[in-house]
Amino acid sequence: MLPDLERKLLRILINYSMHRRTMPSVKQMELLTGRSKVDITQGLNDLESKAYIAWPDRKTTSGIQILHDEEDEQLQVPTQDSSNLDYWTYY
Repeated sequence: MLPDLERKLLRILINYSMHRRTMPSVKQMELLTGRSKVDITQGLNDLESKAYIAWPDRKTTSGIQILHDEEDEQLQVPTQDSSNLDYWTYY
């Protein structure tokens, strides 16, 4: 599971790029997260090291590419002989 800042940055990158067709600048991410430039840069570096994003040009955020949009979590699927309660719990 990603830490709060990294998860927030990933959601901002995904939503911003989907709606505006561009990546947000560091200044815009500062406004959206309430964090400093150093924290944002560290969070982006952590996302890149965990292979969620590719960030080839460190001087600008416009070249960031999103590789994975969500964390890979295993969803527990109920078996055939499960009760009705399992349906409402797992779905």
